[in-house]
Amino acid sequence: MMAPTARSVETRERILAVAAEEFADRGYAGTSIGGIAERAGVGKGLVQYHFKAKVDIAVTLVQSTFAQAPFANVVTVDPPPRGVAAIVASIRAVSRAFRDNVRVRAAVRLVREYDIIPVVFPTPYVGWMAVMAQCLRDATDAGDIPPGLDFETEGWHLVATFTGVQETSQRLTQREDLPERIEEMLQRQLRLLGVIDPQRFL
Repeated sequence: MMAPTARSVETRERILAVAAEEFADRGYAGTSIGGIAERAGVGKGLVQYHFKAKVDIAVTLVQSTFAQAPFANVVTVDPPPRGVAAIVASIRAVSRAFRDNVRVRAAVRLVREYDIIPVVFPTPYVGWMAVMAQCLRDATDAGDIPPGLDFETEGWHLVATFTGVQETSQRLTQREDLPERIEEMLQRQLRLLGVIDPQRFL
């Protein structure tokens, strides 16, 4: 089997980028192969050459989005932060992605509309929850959080709290106030976790 050419890869990525805009704006039901093709400036047949059906585009977007940083990793800086600093950096990075990255917005909307999409999506956020749990272990080992936490449970609640904050921000202000709300959330969560001198991490 021949490797895809650079032009083919570029076309596929352009189709995905345009599809993300369509899914983010219109949702799954309101998006069509024809609409994606028109917005991308290509023929419908070319879209179907790369993706046989609309659902294949949706699955590709969701899988690629939740496998990449900042969900799969804490942050992409060197050296990476650890412990409480990593939790703060990760939540800030994901909040920026929710506000500024159309692929993230599209993937989140698609997962939310799973009941009308004929496919089983990968479960979102579980990798990020595991990252948060490890960060809490590191923070406890460093003496920044008192011992006794259930790391997996608290990692779950950190991610769940974030998703609630971003969803409420989306509903009320189209995420315009998300940075401010995330900072409020971080202050509250660090206090609830018992972080020693939390302001040094904010």
